[in-house]
Amino acid sequence: MKKYPLIALLCLTICTCQSQEKSPFLYTAFTGATLIDGHGGAPIVNGVLVIQNGRIVSIGTRDQVKIPEKAKIIDASGKTIVPGLINAHGHVGDVQGIEGGHYSAQNVRDNLAIYERYGITSVVSLGGDQPEAEPLRAVHADSHSNPPNARLYIAGEVITGQTPAEALTVVEKNHRMGVDFMKIRVDDNLGSSPKMLEAVYRAVIRRSHELGYKIATHMYYLDDARKLLEAGTDMLAHSVRDLPVDEAFVKLLQQKKVPYCPTLTRELSAFVYGDTASFFSDPYFLKEYDQKTIAPLLNPARQQQIRQSKAARIYKQQLPTAMANLKTLSDAGVPIVFGTDSGVPTRFIGYFEHLELEMMAEAGLSPMQILQSATKNAAEYMGLKNVGTLSPGNYADFLILDADPLADIRNLRKISSVYSLRLRSL
Repeated sequence: MKKYPLIALLCLTICTCQSQEKSPFLYTAFTGATLIDGHGGAPIVNGVLVIQNGRIVSIGTRDQVKIPEKAKIIDASGKTIVPGLINAHGHVGDVQGIEGGHYSAQNVRDNLAIYERYGITSVVSLGGDQPEAEPLRAVHADSHSNPPNARLYIAGEVITGQTPAEALTVVEKNHRMGVDFMKIRVDDNLGSSPKMLEAVYRAVIRRSHELGYKIATHMYYLDDARKLLEAGTDMLAHSVRDLPVDEAFVKLLQQKKVPYCPTLTRELSAFVYGDTASFFSDPYFLKEYDQKTIAPLLNPARQQQIRQSKAARIYKQQLPTAMANLKTLSDAGVPIVFGTDSGVPTRFIGYFEHLELEMMAEAGLSPMQILQSATKNAAEYMGLKNVGTLSPGNYADFLILDADPLADIRNLRKISSVYSLRLRSL
């Protein structure tokens, strides 16, 4: 068994890129790293992670794991390995830079490549998905000759309708296209538009369940969130932002075991461009987004318009409520799943995921709680198979980091390599 330094990862590829017949190695073993498997237990120091054909074979301490013959050994000493991150609420395929309206199969691939470069190895795209995305869904990845860079799960068209019949037409359209989830909006946009009626969303939830789909719900108000839980929604896709959550709501969420996705950066994006955003000078942002891309957001007239926007002021005022509600629900044991609502104009794919991680820390969650929300919780409560933890049989989706994220969640930025449907060294 020959050992290779970590730089050897530059030429390592998964079986979709290089057949086993062309390599003398049947396995790859990463040794010496600290392994955080996503289950919430103590990290494995001086760990061994063995993979074959894109799947995890074994994981444990050096004493526990026997490295197979014909294994390429990668020395990852001094590194930390964590599961690939899962964005349980993103959008894929429509944006280029800060412009929408660019939906195509190639742009789906390009968006997923950006997510992956920032360590997001699975994305649940909750709405706006078109037929071009269907062949790129994760369900097809194992048989795809040229899979995208990150695993993709889609919800199709966001379901709307003034009557049950109108809304159910969209449900059936999504079903025929091929989707992984259904998505509805129950929100009046701060009183500026009609809200989906309860009779309509109950019909949509019922039919989605009959067809075998989980349904995610965009919501804003506490009262709507309560009614949606009672109606059977499978995910609250945003924070409750109008009021502090009460004890009855907490108990209802506990009873239903429905995941709560805070998307704090969604509120941030509503007002942060009223001035020059501080992250515009962050090298971690600028590695993907250049000055030409952000130039329109530096326009003084545009910034003034945002500062004068009533909606922007309200969303800014409500952000502390959203953050406090996240802490309350997390403390109560409600399952928190990581999501950002990125992938629409000015919600920057990849970078906003790291802002979200940091905002969750500001809200009072521990690094382990945050990491689990973006790995095990997201996979378990969204029903994503074989991802989310470093477990035998799961896909080998993981990040190799230069620092410990349990010491500081910002260390998730310090990505040495991403191993997913194909390997990327950054």
